[in-house]
Amino acid sequence: MRTYIKKKLIDLLDSMKQSQDSLPALIDKAQQVQILADCQDAAIAIGETLEHDSSDYVNIVSVLEQYCEEAFYLSESLKKIICLERLTKLGELIDKVKFMIEEIPFTYQMIFMPYKASMWDSLESIWRACNEDERCECYVIPIPYYEFNSNTNRWMYCYDGTQFPDDVPIINFKDYSLEQNHPDVAYIHNPYDDLNLVTRVDPRFYSRELKNYVNKLVYVPYYVTSGFIAQDHLSLSVYQHMDYMVAQSEYAKSFCKGMFYFDRILPFGSPKLDCVIKLSQENTIIPEIWKPLLEGKKVLMLNTSIGCFLHDGSVYLKKIKSLCNSIIKQNLVALIWRPHPLLEATIKSMRPQLLSEYNNLKEYFLENKIGVLDDTPDISRTVALSDGYIGEEGSSVINLFGATGKPIFILDNHITDIFTKEEKCRVHFTDIIIKDDKTWFATSRYNALFFKDMKEKQVHYTGRVEHQPKWYSAFPFITELGNNIYLSPDFSGRPAVYNIRSNAFEFIGTENMRDSARRGLCVTYKNSIFYLPIIDNYIAEFNLETRKWYYHTECIQELIDNVDSDVALSQGMTYRCSVCGEEMWITATYTNCILRFNMKNGTYAICKIGNKENGYSGIIADDKYLWLTEVNSGDIVKWERRSGKVKTFCMPVGFSFWTGAMDRKLPHLSLIDMGKWVVTVPGFSNSMVKMDKITGEVSLFINDFWKKVDQNANGYNPKFHLSSEFGARLDENSIIVQRNYDDAAAIVNIEDETYEMFYPTLSEEDFAKLTEGEDGFEKVDEKSGFFRRESKIFSFEGFIDDLIHDRLTDVRERQLKELSTLAANLDGTCGIKVHEYMMNVLENKDNQ
Repeated sequence: MRTYIKKKLIDLLDSMKQSQDSLPALIDKAQQVQILADCQDAAIAIGETLEHDSSDYVNIVSVLEQYCEEAFYLSESLKKIICLERLTKLGELIDKVKFMIEEIPFTYQMIFMPYKASMWDSLESIWRACNEDERCECYVIPIPYYEFNSNTNRWMYCYDGTQFPDDVPIINFKDYSLEQNHPDVAYIHNPYDDLNLVTRVDPRFYSRELKNYVNKLVYVPYYVTSGFIAQDHLSLSVYQHMDYMVAQSEYAKSFCKGMFYFDRILPFGSPKLDCVIKLSQENTIIPEIWKPLLEGKKVLMLNTSIGCFLHDGSVYLKKIKSLCNSIIKQNLVALIWRPHPLLEATIKSMRPQLLSEYNNLKEYFLENKIGVLDDTPDISRTVALSDGYIGEEGSSVINLFGATGKPIFILDNHITDIFTKEEKCRVHFTDIIIKDDKTWFATSRYNALFFKDMKEKQVHYTGRVEHQPKWYSAFPFITELGNNIYLSPDFSGRPAVYNIRSNAFEFIGTENMRDSARRGLCVTYKNSIFYLPIIDNYIAEFNLETRKWYYHTECIQELIDNVDSDVALSQGMTYRCSVCGEEMWITATYTNCILRFNMKNGTYAICKIGNKENGYSGIIADDKYLWLTEVNSGDIVKWERRSGKVKTFCMPVGFSFWTGAMDRKLPHLSLIDMGKWVVTVPGFSNSMVKMDKITGEVSLFINDFWKKVDQNANGYNPKFHLSSEFGARLDENSIIVQRNYDDAAAIVNIEDETYEMFYPTLSEEDFAKLTEGEDGFEKVDEKSGFFRRESKIFSFEGFIDDLIHDRLTDVRERQLKELSTLAANLDGTCGIKVHEYMMNVLENKDNQ
């Protein structure tokens, strides 16, 4: 019998006893008779309920019949005088019925309400644990949902009830009444209610509606992250109505600190991981229909998710085509291509112009027998069958492979061909300092510091900061003081310093951050190093004498007070800076506010230049003026510090710029101060520009060097990559710049505008030092997965070759060790732990 029914019956018996115990105090005989009649009706109702809900009803019904007889005789005797002996007998019979009902074995009703069959694995292991528990009545009730079609501007009805595994009994949602059943626990995996623009469950099953009829509502995410919970999820509708949520780990739970539901988060892992771990431990059989394409080959799962498609569009489709061509060239690898279950619906809704290209690509894939186009609802089986993963980083599918120790390869959608050995050895710069007749370079491509002698073109590898990410943008900006070069941490957890004399790297500070520091430019002033923020709202200052950190928050916060913070985060809290005396002037591309920060005492001022819609990238500060590059027009702006007067210098004929991906506007990366001249470094634009400070004359500068920056190249797309990421002054007469599409650099004479072009390249010996013993697999920080990224150094073809020749056998152990924060219960017992916890919740409540 349901605990819900049992409680209702016992409450009804208590009410009957209370009513009949009130009879002696009543004077009105008719009222007494009516109470007894009501008690008899209640007894009959209890009997009918028992007959429907319990196999032990016969003996109890017999006692209820005795009760009805005694109640009848008592009502007859009431015409004369109340019979206390019969009243006592009625009480005894109620106690007996109550005792017998309490002895009936009880059950809890647990319902599972998935909407997409392809996401059933996010609930399955909990259901299996529940289904095997004799204390539970277990029902799987798929609920209808709607997908938006932008062509018709209508929501299309969908129901996946027929697509679940054969061993999962399904109850049609039309045949189950929440109002009548009042389930003890309901498990759901949709957090959005009416907030999703692509897919929505039927409004009858929004979390706020379910909570009206469900004792305990438990939300289980349908996705798996690398161990965190996204901040923009914390206010979704389900969090307002759920009783409990299942989270992957204590680390994941920590992202909800301060939320009112924090104590209701169960850090037990993920049923999705349970499923894939279980299948991977078994000898998963290839379906017969797939065998001709997969058997005898290494199998890679190609995952295409919604986010990457929306971001890269047709570029993404061309990348998949190039992968297919690489597979065609050999017959030892096959793909299981698994588009996200909602991808086609998203294309129809948000990118309808790409639907034809997407369908053509699928036809090409099938006609050339590159592998299997997998549209089955069970992704866990696909993971179990695969030897590795290829795809984008943002998909939760990565974490299924991470939990099983299978290698993961993150694609770069802009790489469409194999790089030559010479191209691999080229060095890409992002920052420079000149010291002791040497030029020192930092890069955003990987963790490394380089140098070259002033008189030579050959670049040398100095080394890297150990115990930090190696193949990501670890330390892209540098500054110097004394014999030291200070490295600003981007995708790194700690700042570092390189001592030129001892040739040694050391960390600054004592603690490693759990996540990437995401610092930008760094500046030295006297005995302090100032690190500008990319995502945090403070300037970090490290004092070399006291060895203490100081955080300047108010100045950065004021920059974003009246601006959409999401915009700030996407473009970086700060962008470029210029030092004049003890003052550092800082730009941010999303605002017309320039931050004037005093490095001596930490005071600051906000200077508004131009209109609210303006934003600035490059900056030069001197005693009288600020020179700025505006991000919407590309104009150079001269701002007189004392009077606040603004003068604008328009770009010359022949200069053009474009809007980058995600609607990013950045005509100029930065400004170089060359005394008499101001020189721009191109961002999303086709040339450098040189301006005479006195005359205001503006002209294109070495524009022939930049003539191909608006064209695609292998690994480069002008919509997604800046024309340049580096330009700097070498001396009073020359500058050095580098273009992105082929990493060519130029040393330019500012007077006559002649330049010498060269490719900054490592020798074979130095390249070997950089790459020797490295396979590219790493975990950047606690939020990240463990994988290899496609790059000039680590190619897709190289990954395939390593897989075919079993050179990745040690990856599994390293991967599982690195992913300790991914999830709890990586032995596949999350579902069991969740069920046990919820049963304790129910039973403890019943015993209270």
